[in-house]
Amino acid sequence: MTKKTVIAFFLILIVVSSFCACGAWSRFRTSDQKYLKQFKKKGLYVQIHYDSILNKKLRHIHSQPFDSLLPTIYFVHGAPGSSDNFTKYLTDSLLNKKANLISVDRLGYGFSEFGKAYTDITQQAHHLLPLLERYSSKIQPGLLVGWSYGGPIVAKMALDLPDHVLGVVLLATALNPDTERYFKIGRLAEYKLTRPIVPKALVVAQIEKREHSQSLQNLSHQWKNLQPPILMVHGSRDKIVPYLENIRFAKKYFPQKMLRIIPIHEKGHVFPISRADQVITLITNHLDSLMNPLIK
Repeated sequence: MTKKTVIAFFLILIVVSSFCACGAWSRFRTSDQKYLKQFKKKGLYVQIHYDSILNKKLRHIHSQPFDSLLPTIYFVHGAPGSSDNFTKYLTDSLLNKKANLISVDRLGYGFSEFGKAYTDITQQAHHLLPLLERYSSKIQPGLLVGWSYGGPIVAKMALDLPDHVLGVVLLATALNPDTERYFKIGRLAEYKLTRPIVPKALVVAQIEKREHSQSLQNLSHQWKNLQPPILMVHGSRDKIVPYLENIRFAKKYFPQKMLRIIPIHEKGHVFPISRADQVITLITNHLDSLMNPLIK
């Protein structure tokens, strides 16, 4: 190991240690108390639920008390992440008028089996299906929204329970098993020396990343059976989940009659946060078109 490598290594250690010292934020999750305060400011009575689903603890956040007369939109985050990635969506006044809004902490993140890695996309999807069955039905199907690693999870949910799904929205979604990108800094979550000081959410994300390509490969030839309409939104400058490679993959493996692609020009992987208002408009319009096919 060269002198420069050693210096760089310890600089990274300092950065990671500082990051860890940031408390709850470094765990990529929001407490129940903070949710209550955030939603109260918006005049919303947030509902925080903890369930045991297939013997696993799962937390899901509802923007308001459930209204059986409305469809439900489900938000599923990437890696790392948690339900709070979609706080701006759950507090949007127009979305709240049109649908019940539910954001989940998926397995391994937030307050759902936090710190334990569940790398299989099918397993992640199966632990969310009971929510879909509870809050949606054949008569009132729901809209599934997944960001990054959350994308293939909601797509798998749509495969497994199509009658309960009105449509799918894929945001910067990792689909192509051949274009998984690995970053050297992620190895800090793997080395015995550095792993203890890396935030648990990042450790889980790194473990998941190592298995994600194979998990995607296992599903590649199932995507042709997707039934609900799919809206795929992707940043043209996404360096984490490459734009062209994943768009081409979707065009090859997804049913073309059901697929619509919208690029977010000059934006990267985090456009669901930096361009949240634009994405909310796209989701709203997509929901309207699905509820009333005459709306263009």
